[in-house]
Amino acid sequence: MQSSLFVLLAFVSITAACPGLFGMMGGGGGGCGCSAPPPPSPCGCGGRKKRSLPEKPTFFGIAAGDDDNMCNNAELKKIISENMQTSAVDSSKAVNGALESRQLSRFIVVCSENPFVFTVRADTVYCGTRKNDHNCHAFSM
Repeated sequence: MQSSLFVLLAFVSITAACPGLFGMMGGGGGGCGCSAPPPPSPCGCGGRKKRSLPEKPTFFGIAAGDDDNMCNNAELKKIISENMQTSAVDSSKAVNGALESRQLSRFIVVCSENPFVFTVRADTVYCGTRKNDHNCHAFSM
C-alpha cells in the first residue's frame, strides 16, 4: 500500500511540475519546461526579406525632332549618316567601327537593302536612317 501511495504521489508531483507532459492544461503535448517562442522583433529584423530590384538603366530620352520616329538620339543619327557607304555590308562595318572608336556604348548595327520592322524598349538608344538605297539601324545593348 505504501509503494502504491508513493508511486501515486510521485506521479502527481511530476504532472503538477510539467502540465504539458500529459496533455493537461491545454499544453498541446509540449515537453516539460517548454515555452512559446518569443514574439518577432518590432524593428523588422530577421524576418522575411524583400528582394531588391535591379538598378534601372539610364534613360537617354528623345533627342531627335518629332518628325523623326526612327531615331531617339541625334548624335547617333549623325554618326550613322556620316559613315554609311555605297553597300549595306560596308555601311554596317563602317558604322560599327565609328561607334566602337567613340566608345559611347555597345551597339548592334544592322544594315539592309530592304526596310524591316523592329521593336525596342523605351529606354533603349536607337536610330535608323536611309541613304544610298539601303537602311542602317543601330541599337544600344
